[in-house]
Amino acid sequence: MLAAGCTTDIQAPKALNFFYSEALVEDIEQLVTAEVRHLDACDSLANMACDFSRTEAVFIEVNAPEAINDGLELLKHIRLFNQAACIFILVTHNKSFNSINYYLAGADHFIKLPTDPLEKQAVLLRTFEESHWATNTRLTLDRTRLLLCSDRQKIEVSYTEMIIIDALIQAPQHVLSQDSIAKTLDPNIVFYDPRALEKTISRLRTKIKKAYNLELIFSVRAFGYRLRRGTVLK
Repeated sequence: MLAAGCTTDIQAPKALNFFYSEALVEDIEQLVTAEVRHLDACDSLANMACDFSRTEAVFIEVNAPEAINDGLELLKHIRLFNQAACIFILVTHNKSFNSINYYLAGADHFIKLPTDPLEKQAVLLRTFEESHWATNTRLTLDRTRLLLCSDRQKIEVSYTEMIIIDALIQAPQHVLSQDSIAKTLDPNIVFYDPRALEKTISRLRTKIKKAYNLELIFSVRAFGYRLRRGTVLK
């Protein structure tokens, strides 16, 4: 059985799993080399009592439609105490639902897992490798000289690209809708071409990927965009 409850000792694990199924425990153990504590997602009262302040990664399983709100409340609770942790939402049921509320609450990755074991492992591995927990690249946005810099190199960004990155940095949980980004670029705008905005962000993403080999800006389906947490320093 999964362990219920959570202690707050000095030797707190780097990662926490809130799972309903034993199978996911084995999947994460194969993926993560750091110490992981496995918790029973059903025990919501004990889970809310955890000390999340030093946790580096959290994996939350949503195994049924009725677990959606429980997972969302746990996510919001964790973000009250820890803005740096990498939080993975792992959906293991076949009903569809919207991921937007999870991203707005602070999720870093929202993955609907395939049922095929090999496909599931591939998705988990790819997502983990893209996460800021696995690759902690640090960038600085030079707003005056229009540069995005690491400790080894720098790339030029346009004024529009700088405004987009800066807006995502300042946004709650680094998530913004397309409309909000358009309003940031032009507060007086009434109509805008979403395809033009998508092309601008696509070019920016490609530029950053080529220079730093990482995805800095992710699409949030049917909503907008989010910034990779903890990567661009304020």
